Amino acid sequence: MKQPPCPPNDPPNDSRAAWREYVKDDEVHRLRVLEERIERKRLSLDETISERQLIMNRSIRRMRRAAGKD
Repeated sequence: MKQPPCPPNDPPNDSRAAWREYVKDDEVHRLRVLEERIERKRLSLDETISERQLIMNRSIRRMRRAAGKD
């Protein structure tokens, strides 16, 4: 689920890493852009893996049927 955008000059709330306390004001926006990009890619990868899992499960069922196990 996508988080609401952070207020300007505020790092994301989910950050617990100690280094985030040292992020400069001009780096905050870039960091936010990168984190949004990472989240989009993570979601895309999750969807791709789920689709592969569905294809794999269907193929396994066909394989079992062909072997007379179902």
